[in-house]
Amino acid sequence: MFSDAPFYVGYRDANIEPDDIESTQLITGRFLERALERGGIARQFAHLLGWQLAEPLREYDVLVTSGNEPLFYVPPDDQVWVAYIHHTNRRQSDQIAEVASSRVRPLKLLLYYAMRVAYDHNTHKPDRFVVNSEIVKRRVVRYWGVPEEKVAVVYPPVATDEYSPTEEPTGDYYLTLSRLDWHKDIDGIVRAFNESGHRLVVAGDGPERDRLESIADENVEFAGFVSEAQKRELLAGAKAFVFNGRDEDFGIAPVEALASGTPLLGVKEGMTQYHVVPGKNGYHHSRSGVPQSIVDSVERFESQGVSWAPDRIAEFADRFSVSAFHDRVHEVVEQTIDETDVEPDWYADLA
Repeated sequence: MFSDAPFYVGYRDANIEPDDIESTQLITGRFLERALERGGIARQFAHLLGWQLAEPLREYDVLVTSGNEPLFYVPPDDQVWVAYIHHTNRRQSDQIAEVASSRVRPLKLLLYYAMRVAYDHNTHKPDRFVVNSEIVKRRVVRYWGVPEEKVAVVYPPVATDEYSPTEEPTGDYYLTLSRLDWHKDIDGIVRAFNESGHRLVVAGDGPERDRLESIADENVEFAGFVSEAQKRELLAGAKAFVFNGRDEDFGIAPVEALASGTPLLGVKEGMTQYHVVPGKNGYHHSRSGVPQSIVDSVERFESQGVSWAPDRIAEFADRFSVSAFHDRVHEVVEQTIDETDVEPDWYADLA
C-alpha cells in the first residue's frame, strides 16, 4: 500500500516474512533482544522500553503503525501519526468477565486495573486511530476514552478476489474453519451437529482439537490444518458456513465464506451479526441458545434456503476487499495530514 515507504518492526522474525518484504528491527541491544526472544511479560517490557524513542522513526513526516505495542512511542510534535489497532487489550476491557470463574479472581482484577492505569496515557498520542470494525471503534471510545471523531473504521483486507462460487460445486456438508481455541466456541457447533445429524467438516487446528474430537459424533469430521487451495475448495463446496466466535472484532473466515458465495450461519454478536443479512445471505443464532439455536438455524436454512444467489453473496463480500482497504487507508492518511496542519491562517498570505 505504501510501497516506497520503509518498513520497521519492533521484533523481527525472518522465518515468517514474505519474500517481497524487507523490514528493519527497531528494538535492538543485547538485553532487549533477549527479552523479545523470551516472550511473555519480558517481551512486553522490551516493547515498552524500545518503542518510546524508536529513533529511526523520528525523521519521517508521516507514520502509520499497526498493533498496540507502537502506542508506547512518543512522537515529535510535528509528526503526523495514524495508528491502526486491532483490539483494546480485550482481557482488561470487554472480556474482563472471563476472570469470574478464576480462583485468583481478586488478584487478576487488581492486575487488570493496574494495566489499564499504566496503559491509559498511551492512547492519546496518535492523531488518528484506525480500527477494523464499528465494534472496535465502540471499544476504543469506551475503554480508552478516545474521542469518536478521532477514530476511523477501515475493514481489514480480505483477498475476496481469490475466492469464487465456481471453485467447487456445492456438496452435502456444512463447514466451520478457524483456530480451534476456546474463544471460537467450536464445541457449541459440534454439539449442535451431533443433535441435528447433518454432516459437519471442522477445518483448522489448535489446543481444543482433542477435546472437540472426543465429544463429536460420526457425522462430524476433522480436517485439521488445510492449505489455501484446500480452504478455497472447502469454502466453495459447503452448503453453509457456521461461525460461533465470541464477540469477534471482525472475523476473516466468515467473509472468505461469503466471497465464495457460501451462506453464513453466524452468531448474533460482534461484527459477525453484520456479516449476516437474515434470509438473504444466511441466518443468525443466539449465544444464549447454543446448541439448540444453531440446530434451529440449520433447519431453517434446510427448509427455506436464502434469497441471494451465490454471485450476489460474493458481491456483498467485496466491501471488505484488499482494494477497498487500500483506498480507505490512503483516504484516512491524507485527511489526517490535512487536519493536523498547524500553520496559522495568516501565515500563507505573508510568506
